Amino acid sequence: MSNDVTSTDGGAAPAPPRTGRRKLWVAAGVAGLTGMVGLAALGGIAARDDKSGGADRLTDAQASMPKQNVSDAGKANEGAEGTDEDEWSGGDWSGQGWDERKDERGKDGRVREVPCDPNRLIAAITLANAEQGATLKLAAGCTYSLTTTAGGLGLPPITQQITIKGEKSTIVRAAAAAPFGIFSVASGGDLRLEGVTVKGGQAAAGGAINVAAGGTARLKETHLVNNNAGIGGAINNAGTTELEKSTVERNIATAAGGGINNTGLLKLKESRFDSNSAGAAGGAINNFIGTVQGYKVEFKNNRAIGGGGAIATTGGIIDLHDSQVTGNNAVGTGGGILTTLAARTNLRNVTVANNAAVGGGGGLTNTTGSTTTVEDSKIVGNTSDGLGGGGILNIIGGTVTLRNTEVNGNQSTNGGGILNTATLRLTTTKITNNTALVPAPGGAGGILNTGAVTTDPHTVIVGNRPTNCVGNPVPNCFG
Repeated sequence: MSNDVTSTDGGAAPAPPRTGRRKLWVAAGVAGLTGMVGLAALGGIAARDDKSGGADRLTDAQASMPKQNVSDAGKANEGAEGTDEDEWSGGDWSGQGWDERKDERGKDGRVREVPCDPNRLIAAITLANAEQGATLKLAAGCTYSLTTTAGGLGLPPITQQITIKGEKSTIVRAAAAAPFGIFSVASGGDLRLEGVTVKGGQAAAGGAINVAAGGTARLKETHLVNNNAGIGGAINNAGTTELEKSTVERNIATAAGGGINNTGLLKLKESRFDSNSAGAAGGAINNFIGTVQGYKVEFKNNRAIGGGGAIATTGGIIDLHDSQVTGNNAVGTGGGILTTLAARTNLRNVTVANNAAVGGGGGLTNTTGSTTTVEDSKIVGNTSDGLGGGGILNIIGGTVTLRNTEVNGNQSTNGGGILNTATLRLTTTKITNNTALVPAPGGAGGILNTGAVTTDPHTVIVGNRPTNCVGNPVPNCFG
């Protein structure tokens, strides 16, 4: 079968011969509260050589993850750098330290231009791997339409440092082609994409890009659109992945991480996640014992059937600054963000608005020994049913700390602003104009508390309907 091509500069060269098996790395991490109170978590790393040319690849008709060997999930972070939990916590982080390394050239010192031909792109990557790296420049406005596959991939695995620069260029799996992923970054490989759109990939893990432990992917002004996978609709990251000024849009995971499934280090800067969906946890991002660092990131209209409409984090770290989490929804808990199983979430100058959860915690859910700290932020206009907690649901040994934060205009069955059964700490915080649907005297528009709450004199809890606080005493809360 030949490769289709949208070209303005002539015919296509024949495809190079296959030179060996390609490796497909599969990493899994699923976490979410499904339904009302059910909790599911699954994670691990599996690796295999695909000798069959992808016979067990994900198809559109599949409704569950393919069978795979699951090992110790703690190995997911091996090879990832900078995962110390204090690296991004606290301080006024504003994006300094973003990687600005210079591109590596080919051995001849020049950028190598790749004609508008998918076979030429395959050949150029093969040569770049053989010559220990290169910079490849794609044809402006070209669509490199991939129709053939080897080892479940449309392009050769990245084993060296390879930079691919596009000028509104697109790399896409042809609609009529058999399912396959687009990129795979092996351990020691370093893929750098700039100005490229990657579309239509279908794989078990990472429809557009699969990054193995010890591998690196850096994306700038790149768009990942309409990719599909069991985990990580667009990206499955077990190594280090960075996105800058990039979009992850309309990707689907049948299990976890509609946009990205992360078990390594994920860094986000000035990027957007829009309309991604997951069959289990993490509509935009599922983070399983990994680290996610985000600055000026927008999460909008993402959806999870389980928990975490935008983000689900299990046993890992989320540091999000100067960002927006809006209009996301979950059938489980955590319409915006779900933090579970001793995970840690830090939000600074973040707006969590207009998210919804059927199971509870319209804006945020913090549970199972986890810690969420929110500073200089707004949690507004979120809704929930189920367990309650229109703005925040904090249960099962969790600790939530709010500093200089506004919880306003949220609504739920009970605990319109916050439902707390664990530990809640409020400093210079306003909890106002929230609504519980349960009538007085049992309905708490502000805080429904069966745990422990501490407040400072600058915290205000007023104007909530039908009452401000119900349950165990909340200092400085009346009526």
